[in-house]
Amino acid sequence: FDGIYTGYLGTIRQIELVEELISRFRRENQLCFVDPAMGDNGKLYVGFSPDYALRMGKLCGKADIIVPNLTEAAFMLGREFLGTSYTEKDLRELLKRLCGLGAPCAVLTGVALGNDRFGVALYDAEKDEYSTCASEYLPVSFHGTGDVFASSCFAGLMCGQTLPGALHTAVEYTVESMRMTLAHKDHNWYGVDFESAIPRLLRLLGKS
Repeated sequence: FDGIYTGYLGTIRQIELVEELISRFRRENQLCFVDPAMGDNGKLYVGFSPDYALRMGKLCGKADIIVPNLTEAAFMLGREFLGTSYTEKDLRELLKRLCGLGAPCAVLTGVALGNDRFGVALYDAEKDEYSTCASEYLPVSFHGTGDVFASSCFAGLMCGQTLPGALHTAVEYTVESMRMTLAHKDHNWYGVDFESAIPRLLRLLGKS
């Protein structure tokens, strides 16, 4: 494999199987990217427990890059959810604790960054560098945006982009997918229309 990327895993046993796969197939200097998809808005998805979250934290420790949202970060660390009221200092502290799980780079997704901007915050533990990437805030919510973000970020990395570059690609593609979805009548009943935004993704990846 050129890289390893994991997303939603339904049980602790599935986490264990993924760890076995990583141990068996990962090569030296091969990127391992983990999206610990398991919750949002301060709650875990149905069927998940705090024990599951802590176990997912161990999988994140095997990764090079992890991309939790604020809810997932809180549960993996056994900390209180920050909610919607937080400072840059709060984000920096949370990111450093996430890297303490073992991954050298942690990205917090879905964070408010001021002036109607929304995006992600990154901490690179090896360089001790903090940065953000933001786009316009759209006051809507769609299922699947986390998957779109993580998948396009990993695609950028596989195409040779730096992590900040891949995060820019992912943020812009996700927002464009949401715009495309809003253009549909009765858009709330299905997931985000990422297919219509693929031309934008290809431009962001330098493939068009």
